[in-house]
Amino acid sequence: MPYYTEIPGATIDLTVATPVVSLGSNLLLNKLHGSTEFDKYDVDANQATTLHGGDNIGFVDQNNDPLMSGAKYAGSGSLSTASVNVGLPPLLGVTVQLNPINGHYVVGPDNKVYMVTDQPLDSSHIGVKIQGTIAGLNVNLLDIKLDALASNPLLGPLLSGIQGALDTLVVNVGYSPTGTLDLDDDQVVPCFVIGTLIATQSGLIPVEELTVGDFVATRDNGFKPIVWIGSAKVGANTLKRNPKLLPIRIKQGALGSGIPSSDLLVSPQHRILVRSAIAQRVFGTNEVLVAAKQLLQLDGVDIAEDMEDVEYFHFMFDQHEVVLSNGAETESLYAGPEALKALSPEAVNEILALFPELKQPDYVMPPARILASGRQARKLAVRHRQNRRPVVTDVIRFG
Repeated sequence: MPYYTEIPGATIDLTVATPVVSLGSNLLLNKLHGSTEFDKYDVDANQATTLHGGDNIGFVDQNNDPLMSGAKYAGSGSLSTASVNVGLPPLLGVTVQLNPINGHYVVGPDNKVYMVTDQPLDSSHIGVKIQGTIAGLNVNLLDIKLDALASNPLLGPLLSGIQGALDTLVVNVGYSPTGTLDLDDDQVVPCFVIGTLIATQSGLIPVEELTVGDFVATRDNGFKPIVWIGSAKVGANTLKRNPKLLPIRIKQGALGSGIPSSDLLVSPQHRILVRSAIAQRVFGTNEVLVAAKQLLQLDGVDIAEDMEDVEYFHFMFDQHEVVLSNGAETESLYAGPEALKALSPEAVNEILALFPELKQPDYVMPPARILASGRQARKLAVRHRQNRRPVVTDVIRFG
């Protein structure tokens, strides 16, 4: 899990054209402590899986409780130190230097600067490079952790000097305000684009006209009422900056004979049902759910680069279901931990009120079908293309 750590005394002004890190007084290595572990990132629903400077960001624990909210992503960078000589040559003489620590900067709601790293910044994880000679013996320790110094017999004669040097090492901050943070693609909520026709008890209804309580046709359980529905608008400027938010267009008939019945637009992570003999051979079952972006290998499946803006809709039942959208079988919102991170805090609170079991760290909502991983899904799509087979081989009656 990742960690965030305060950089004492540092400031970053994100309102200027080219932000810089200001340390104020010198930052000493021994002042880096108090790393906080978090489970997932909390980003806006209308942000992409790549964060840029100024984008909203927060951190939540395993129970989806916020640890920090209202922060701004500020770019990438590193922490390092210059080499410091320790000992009295010729018998004793080594140099000590902090191994560079790479991470991402965040400006908190308190205007303090934090660094996000894969490991905590503590003595068990911060490594130093110690090189030189001790009583004629060459020393070349490229990554020794701070808490392991005392137990290394070679360093005994120099231990106090090394510790003193570490206490006075001034940390140098590398900073790239144009750096980006790539999040897992699964943190993008699967959604339907406005205008998608959903099969319901009352016929085909545009997704934007659905409301809580409407009965929608499901593959496995007949007509079921919607228990939650949400939407997010993504403007032209956001799409230009974050093209990963562009929807995937599945053209009429691209999945199989007459499937979909008309062009279908969904978010990249929205899962589409694949039903074929190839799926049976790959997964041991003939039906799996595959993210739309993994079907880009197929003819007739493309990124909708002509979209100037987009409005996404997502809805839930009391369990994960397969529904009919523009004549294609697709998923309802799956409230997995990654999807929840991509929703607004208000939406998450609404969903957790409906499904309190989602707060339990070990609870996993049962999926309606196997959820193919990215690698497996791409392999599946390639095999269908190579064998010139449709990804949906027959039509199943709904409702």
